[in-house]
Amino acid sequence: MTTERDVPNAASSTDPGPALLSERPLLGVFVHVIGLFTGIVGPGLLYLVSDREFTRANARNAFNWQLLVFAAGLVVMASVFGWILAVEWTPIPDVIALGWFLVIFVAMFGLVAVIFLNLIFPIIATVKAIFGGAWAYPLTPDFLAWIASYVDR
Repeated sequence: MTTERDVPNAASSTDPGPALLSERPLLGVFVHVIGLFTGIVGPGLLYLVSDREFTRANARNAFNWQLLVFAAGLVVMASVFGWILAVEWTPIPDVIALGWFLVIFVAMFGLVAVIFLNLIFPIIATVKAIFGGAWAYPLTPDFLAWIASYVDR
């Protein structure tokens, strides 16, 4: 006599979730978390050395996001140092110095928001990767496609 426990359920065999981890490489799942600690280096290296499409797609998305975060930080820090040097060493009018400061102040709030999102988005992308998808980070340009278009010339 068979019971419900003895007969495999069709729904249970197709349920997405952590059981699917055996079908995909773990580096493709954890590349987003690796990017939190290594910036553009970890996802970039994984993109270059991986031969699996799942890992490459996730590494590409993580690399593009980490490059955006790095560039945003670089632009804000360069603006801050430029403002400090301009105010201290050149005779610019106070109105221009104040305007520049206000732009930098707003940009710093934007950078804080990007840093906060840098903690949230990789977690979302990791969960999406566990369930089999390659989540594209919102508002992130595809830097690798842009770089490849110049390299292929």
